[in-house]
Amino acid sequence: MAIRLRVSEILHGFERFLLSVPDWEAESGEIVALLGPSGSGKSTFLNILGARMVPDEGKVWYGKTPHIRVPLVPGHPRIKMVRQDFGQMPYKTVRDNLLEFASIRSEAAEDRAVRHWIKSLDLAPALTEKARGLSGGELQRLALGQALIGRPGALLLDEPFSHLDAYHKRRLQDLLREWQLRSGATVVMVVHDVRDAMEWADRIDVMRDGSIVESGAPEQIYSAPKTHAMAHAFGRINARPLSHVPPPLKAHPAAFVIDQVWYVRPEHLTDMQLPKAAVRVREERSGAVAIQIWDDQGMPWYTKL
Repeated sequence: MAIRLRVSEILHGFERFLLSVPDWEAESGEIVALLGPSGSGKSTFLNILGARMVPDEGKVWYGKTPHIRVPLVPGHPRIKMVRQDFGQMPYKTVRDNLLEFASIRSEAAEDRAVRHWIKSLDLAPALTEKARGLSGGELQRLALGQALIGRPGALLLDEPFSHLDAYHKRRLQDLLREWQLRSGATVVMVVHDVRDAMEWADRIDVMRDGSIVESGAPEQIYSAPKTHAMAHAFGRINARPLSHVPPPLKAHPAAFVIDQVWYVRPEHLTDMQLPKAAVRVREERSGAVAIQIWDDQGMPWYTKL
């Protein structure tokens, strides 16, 4: 596939932080999730991709054309970004905010677009309300509509589901999936919840201390991560120094080792495989998933119920 977004030799520093991305690209239609702890550089990298920040060194391309940031109008016409602060005009109505950057030439086309997105985003009761009166979740949905109405070739999302309740989060995820399949747009999103990345992304790029330290398909990151942070990112996991692992478990087919630490996820470990000294303590439930917790002389084991 053609490359939609590409960066080369990006360096950007401030105070004691340095973002360093020597080479990165996203194909046309690809969905990439940026995952990592706070302060790892995810939002800074997203702003550089969207031409809202100019890196100290390096270049960003949209297709075959390098970005050139216009000082008075930051951004790229084919790249839309939904920021954490939403960027709404507080004293304009929901309708006017939606149309702020839409570049639609006729009033009839404006009305059709507004009706479509107002209904899709569940904002109909607030159509004529000023943006300053909206809740955080409504502002987030409005910001997304403002980006999508412009038909971007690349959509950048900075924690797109952080202010949403479970109902609106699911609706928005479904809306984004349908839109992306129809449009073929490239999506790059910063997420904190690894489950959001697992459900939708084609690729997860893990960032730490300003660098991408791990990259791969969601199933690869889950089954064979390269960092301790990603080993623990999905919830309970069995972890032992490799030298302390019982011999029968060292060769477990689903186990992986990082820096001499042995890991295996609860669903790959059965009660019968545990050491005989392990005693069942309790179970933890999250929806339909239940984890059994065992004590083995002060060390826990986890199996899936």
